[in-house]
Amino acid sequence: EKKRKKESQNRSRYKPGDGVSRKHLQNVRVIQRNLVYAIGIPLKHCKEDTLGRQEFFGRYGEIQKISVNRSGPNGRYGGGGGGTGSAYVTFKREADAVICIKKLDGSVVDGHTIKACFGTTKYCNSFLKYQPCNNPDCLYLHEIGEETESFTKEEMARIGTKHHSFHVPQRSQ
Repeated sequence: EKKRKKESQNRSRYKPGDGVSRKHLQNVRVIQRNLVYAIGIPLKHCKEDTLGRQEFFGRYGEIQKISVNRSGPNGRYGGGGGGTGSAYVTFKREADAVICIKKLDGSVVDGHTIKACFGTTKYCNSFLKYQPCNNPDCLYLHEIGEETESFTKEEMARIGTKHHSFHVPQRSQ
């Protein structure tokens, strides 16, 4: 409770300061290193409560939020019959997301190949307007992200970042 209150106070400290507009950040997406984006999830498993369980994403660490999209085209990602969906899973810790991606990417569930990478997020509208964010559960950005981790929607579409550039870098041993 104290932590949540402190985070809320920190968010209310934004000051217009130099008066520079943040409008240009409206269409920017920033790689979120604690957010896993997974596609190819069989529809029968593609539900928030199911994916949060120990046998799915729950095994990798504490989860803050899960959002699913069940309207993916039938069988588009990977083999197997039946439809698939996608999920954004926000972990409390970045290290848990990294392990999740390493273990999950390329795995097969019910004949469907799962693809997993870091997800991206956008800037909080309140932050863009130099206003305090009153949502204590807001998962959008409240500070300027790294330039090397930031992409416009157009750049993402052009370079196909959904599953090419956002993978966990392989570390040599």
